[in-house]
Amino acid sequence: MANAAHIAHLRGLESHLRTHLRGQDHVLARAAAVFTRGELGLVRADGPRGAFLAVGPTGTGKTELVLLAARYLFGEDRVRRFDLSEYQRADAVERLLGSDASDPGAIGRAAFGVSPRVWLFDELEKAHPKVLDLFIQMLEPGHVTLANGETVSLRPDYVAFTSNLGANESMRMANSSPASVEQAVLRRVAESLRPELLARVPDKLVFARLAPEVQREIAELHLANEVARLKSVGFDLEVSREALEFLIREGFHPQLGARPLRQTIERQLQDAVVRGLFSSGAGTGRLVFDAKFNSLRLHP
Repeated sequence: MANAAHIAHLRGLESHLRTHLRGQDHVLARAAAVFTRGELGLVRADGPRGAFLAVGPTGTGKTELVLLAARYLFGEDRVRRFDLSEYQRADAVERLLGSDASDPGAIGRAAFGVSPRVWLFDELEKAHPKVLDLFIQMLEPGHVTLANGETVSLRPDYVAFTSNLGANESMRMANSSPASVEQAVLRRVAESLRPELLARVPDKLVFARLAPEVQREIAELHLANEVARLKSVGFDLEVSREALEFLIREGFHPQLGARPLRQTIERQLQDAVVRGLFSSGAGTGRLVFDAKFNSLRLHP
């Protein structure tokens, strides 16, 4: 039976996700529920504690959701992340499970020394078909046997898949209702992935494209995070409204989502600090937009 402190912590997961992830409120309760059911021991014991597939346009927070939930529940270093674009060749399963009795493979190495784990498999649609067979086994009965004969159990763990399947439908249906977009995206997913795999993933989370107003919220969040990080290493910045607008213009990308926005903010602030240090020896001050050079500069 879970104690009151554990229940209170689990209750805070959804709020934590809402604080740090913008524009996807419609999926956060369902994502939090996957982890909550697992942590309370409510799921069957013949597979992982929880599994879900997050689909939709790139840069909308699919991977970030998994990282946020894992850090909140288990602390650092619990996510075992695999980019499946690297597992497209025929030897993909051998690389994952090992090639001989001396090789535990990437799965065995990732499993060593920590439990529970959160397995994150990005870009599911790019995996070799034999890797999909492996995932079916990982989901049910919930364990895999390595080339060295050892068995890795995923029953204490969580398994999350991400995919950009349905991204084109989501972007094309910008003016449609969320329900219509979700139906179209899941139809595309069903056409592309094997039914025996999808049947073993009970939760399919459809992430929405990021509207301009959501991108602004994300820009302000990333900006606050980067300002705080730079302050922690000795550079105290105040950001003007004009500087924020410049960062949004430079980083906004309707197809690529928030990823280039964060990259733009980090690069521009860091470069402004460097220029300030080189020109005046000061890496602190007020950030303003310099139209002449189309960049940010520091006023000490």
